[in-house]
Amino acid sequence: MAIAWPVIPPPAAGTALAADLVHLTLALPTAHDVWDVARWDEDSWDAVDYDNFIDASCDCSGVSIDRGRSGPLDHAAPARASFQLDNPTGVYSPWNTLDANGADLGRPVLGPDVPVQVATHAGPLFTGFVRTLTETDDGGESTVQVACTDALSFLGDANGFEQASQGGGELAGARLGRIMDQAALPALVDRDLDTGVATLQATTLAKGALEEAWLTADSDGGVFWATPGGVIRYVDPNGLQSAEFTEPVATFTDDPYGDGLCPIQFTIATDRDMVKNVVSVARVGGTAQTVTDALSVTRHGARTTQRTDLIHQDDAWSATVAGFMLARLANAETTVSPIDGVATDDDGWFDLAHLVDLGSRVELIRYRFGQVLEILATVDGIGHNISLDQWTVTLKCAPGEQVQGYSRWDSAVWDQSVWDHR
Repeated sequence: MAIAWPVIPPPAAGTALAADLVHLTLALPTAHDVWDVARWDEDSWDAVDYDNFIDASCDCSGVSIDRGRSGPLDHAAPARASFQLDNPTGVYSPWNTLDANGADLGRPVLGPDVPVQVATHAGPLFTGFVRTLTETDDGGESTVQVACTDALSFLGDANGFEQASQGGGELAGARLGRIMDQAALPALVDRDLDTGVATLQATTLAKGALEEAWLTADSDGGVFWATPGGVIRYVDPNGLQSAEFTEPVATFTDDPYGDGLCPIQFTIATDRDMVKNVVSVARVGGTAQTVTDALSVTRHGARTTQRTDLIHQDDAWSATVAGFMLARLANAETTVSPIDGVATDDDGWFDLAHLVDLGSRVELIRYRFGQVLEILATVDGIGHNISLDQWTVTLKCAPGEQVQGYSRWDSAVWDQSVWDHR
């Protein structure tokens, strides 16, 4: 039962990108006016409806959004959004318990777990739920500071009781669904779960729900996160081979005549600490499987990492998972972070702000010193810093695969513009 967020109309023709573009919408609860379906003699009321949509944009001077993971093999953490509301009528106050119809909810109308969306007419940038709310009253001037997290935070808060071991042979999609059901994920949260590839061992679900979800995704070799539209999504290894995750969604270039986006700033960093070129993976009760990137070892020496807690059933799949990890780590010395651009200055950046998601690939082409530097990178983090007159999008990309910029061709396929890393 996803929330039917109100449609945001497009701005009038000729309207500047900065004008009345980003909307902050709150889905405030209202009480039902029908009897519960339980016993006739109980004067209980049905659950609340989140049908009082308030566009709080005029009371908000800016929004900050942060989504993603902190490292190449880290997991997507619950996304965060924060903003401050002017509160001249008291509707946002935690003292206010009356809904739009005057019914007393017995708790704050705007309080923890009220749905929030930040969006434009082109689509959502963040969909989540209020986590904390703080009112400051200074001589009668009330402001309310709000911090929100996305749907992953419900799993992060859930740590259920250990069950009898069950689910042996099930695939990741079914396992993730079972984890969410046990965590009593609110019906307001939609799911989009791929089937999965590897059969999994039985589990007691003894860990926290989000940890169990991450472990399930890692064991299958997929990726688990919440989209800007608030849908909890799992993409398995087959899905990760689709164009959505392999083709660049944008090209950034400093060529004034090139076809691409021009970032206001970007930083390319090289860090040997990120390089791991010998990866060993073992499932619980299984035999470790090791994969190696020989070229990386030649350049950097053997730099190892291991994972021993995965719960797939087949040792051969351990080698496949190790290969997935190696692909992200062996040449992780090229990092593009951040790439900054102003969405209110450029239609291309505005479109990208809605198109890009975790796992998207981007291309950076730089013309300097008589060379062409080309990097393909995977988006690991997305930031939006939105104020009344500016909207800056920041992409954190790691690792980057440098495919051009060295002095000779690779020995692989002749028609690929891949350069050696020596």
